[in-house]
Amino acid sequence: MHIENASKRLQKFWGKVDAKHVSLICKQIDGKEVLDMGSGYGTTTAGLTRAGFKCTGIDFDNETVEQAKKMFPECTFLPANAEALPFADKTFDVVILRDALHHFFQEADFEKVKHEILRVSKDKSTLIFFDPNVNFLLKVMRKLSSHKDAECNYESAVQIMKELNYQVTYTSFNTLYSLPLSGGYVGLNFVPNIKLLHSIVIGSENFFERLVNAIGLGRYLSWRYLVVGKRS
Repeated sequence: MHIENASKRLQKFWGKVDAKHVSLICKQIDGKEVLDMGSGYGTTTAGLTRAGFKCTGIDFDNETVEQAKKMFPECTFLPANAEALPFADKTFDVVILRDALHHFFQEADFEKVKHEILRVSKDKSTLIFFDPNVNFLLKVMRKLSSHKDAECNYESAVQIMKELNYQVTYTSFNTLYSLPLSGGYVGLNFVPNIKLLHSIVIGSENFFERLVNAIGLGRYLSWRYLVVGKRS
């Protein structure tokens, strides 16, 4: 998807939602060397780099990589094919697929992608999936907005972890309303660019997320899932 001005969108409420997602991922990092597969415009790589991790972002789209370099010149981004990663064996402590798993799952040779994930990961590594939570709500909203995308649901993500011999150590569902209110990179933004209002929306969402997950409805009402696996 081509975005005219990703930097401008990140300066609005979407930037706060994006930062929330990066923070959720950052809390699960266990190690120094991190690979951000399908890094897109680079916000995950940038957030982890600022947090002190040695993070490399890779993306198949050269134009996207160049935009990421311009927005975050202090970070490392490379154009690369996930089916043939340009790294030595056992390079990374952590591999992250943020909003990328569904693309690899349905649009690439996923057996090759899985092989590469295992090849570049150290023996005791962490694998993190953060992806759209495919449920009735997501399907309805995509239909209403005529947005078509690949899918990899939560249950498939857990199964992939097991296939790769990673023990699932943490799962969660998040993002109830901040994402649709922000419009992401391309949709309508419904939240005025007021920092206090941003904080109120994100803070209230965090509260209701805990409530929704406590009563077991996160799988059905949330926009994103997080699955973390460790290999020993």
